[in-house]
Amino acid sequence: MNVPNRYIYRQDKRQVGETHLPFAAVAERGQSMREKRKDFWWGALVGALAVTVVLMGGRLSSALSGGSGPESRATQNKIRAVNALIKSHYLNERDEQALSDGMLRGLVAGLDDTYAAYYTASEYEEIQNANNGEYDGLGLVMQKDGTTGEVTIVDCYEGTPAEAAGIKSGDVLISADGLLAAEVELDVLAAAIKGSEGKTVRLVLKRDGETYERDVEKARIEVHMVDSRMLEDQIGYIRISQFTAHVAEDFRKAYESMTGEGMKGLIVDLRSNPGGLMDSVVDTLNVFMPQGLLVYTEDRAGERTEYGSEGETPIEIPLVVLVNGSSASASEIFAGAVKDYGVGTLVGTVTFGKGIVQKTYTMADGSAVKMTTAYYYTPKGECIHGKGIQPDVEVEPNTDGEEDVQLQRAVEICRKG
Repeated sequence: MNVPNRYIYRQDKRQVGETHLPFAAVAERGQSMREKRKDFWWGALVGALAVTVVLMGGRLSSALSGGSGPESRATQNKIRAVNALIKSHYLNERDEQALSDGMLRGLVAGLDDTYAAYYTASEYEEIQNANNGEYDGLGLVMQKDGTTGEVTIVDCYEGTPAEAAGIKSGDVLISADGLLAAEVELDVLAAAIKGSEGKTVRLVLKRDGETYERDVEKARIEVHMVDSRMLEDQIGYIRISQFTAHVAEDFRKAYESMTGEGMKGLIVDLRSNPGGLMDSVVDTLNVFMPQGLLVYTEDRAGERTEYGSEGETPIEIPLVVLVNGSSASASEIFAGAVKDYGVGTLVGTVTFGKGIVQKTYTMADGSAVKMTTAYYYTPKGECIHGKGIQPDVEVEPNTDGEEDVQLQRAVEICRKG
């Protein structure tokens, strides 16, 4: 789940101030000694050091930090040495921007974080467009296994190039234009597939143990993440494919429209919903949840941030939420809140188990860094990371036929009230 907490990066002037602090303390001691000993040379040395700090800025802290981290003198020297080798001996023309982006990607990749990534300005723009439901691409929804790195296709939007190419939910993506899916962050893989309408991308996939290839032409994708209809017996059905920017508004419209038509029960389908934005799922829950805490996060310092429902229109009809092993992140926040408050019944299989939060920080040049910053907890204080949420009624999907047995069970539960 990606929380869009945007910060504009500028050179942190406190870095210089913090570097000054120990020297300021020395200067005060030196001044005291001058009063006692009249030591002119000590004061001159402190002054020279202070000037050095101003000139070197953050570099001095790096030189003094030791160790082998990115701020250490050894690492900085190695970067300069490698750069000099490239300038002196690399056969082809070097792309300075590509070198810079590659170095930043490598820095973020060094984190033990499956979901961390560095985006160039153009890549981040594509991600923002996708969150708004419009982008150039194939129309795929993918999910990455944090342990094995395997990337699975969890959905193909209707009327898109992916659907036309015969790609199906459950297929495993091996590579895209030679980029190995298991070896890169999911957002980097998605960025390679998105963008440049009219261009073709070669996908290598696997289905039932058999490998196949497809050359798929990218197109302008306009995705509606909320699909709704009235089923028999006045039971409303709302499917949410992903929690993007406009989902809460679209969900509210569908909910209110079917309520006006005399809806007697509601099924919310979150199967294969990989998650999305925190604000989106919280605003969606606000449409029908009672007043109270919906979810809270805790960062590494133990700071707690709470998200709640105003409870203006709590649901008063039977509610069923459909989930499966690909219901992740924001979907699990939704399911966890419904389960903890007992306002509905979860039907399906155990959810994915992604109980961590990512934030994206934007730089002044439009590039961005995403990283995991917190765990999230259900209203009752449960962290579901690595274990998922157990449904109230477990129903395995029917893989042999076209009957949706999970949806049928949900309808039965709504009928019984």
